[in-house]
Amino acid sequence: KVGADWDGVTVLEDNNRRQMVVMPDYIAMEVAWGRIKSVLKWINTNRAEDRVNAISSAKWMGAPALVLASIGGCLELMTLLLQLGANINTRDCRGLTAIQGFFSPPELAKQGVSDR
Repeated sequence: KVGADWDGVTVLEDNNRRQMVVMPDYIAMEVAWGRIKSVLKWINTNRAEDRVNAISSAKWMGAPALVLASIGGCLELMTLLLQLGANINTRDCRGLTAIQGFFSPPELAKQGVSDR
């Protein structure tokens, strides 16, 4: 319900009414590997579904496409997903967003960045 809550805090409408699209495992692998052409082809096959915000199967721990692309370090694919309307606030099974996964201490250490 939209409007003021009992304590005066404004409540915004929940946009999670639509069923999440679950991407096939082979598409999750393509996203993680940064294979842009095949990922975009799958997304554009059915624009009626919200495929840009699709989540992976339980085998891939239900991670959204944007999170998989960030874990794989695929900046070009992340950019394209965001341009197509991917939700930056979607979270994986650990509760991390794409940005939090991209800038995690292990990822920074691989690039020689100190966490101090």
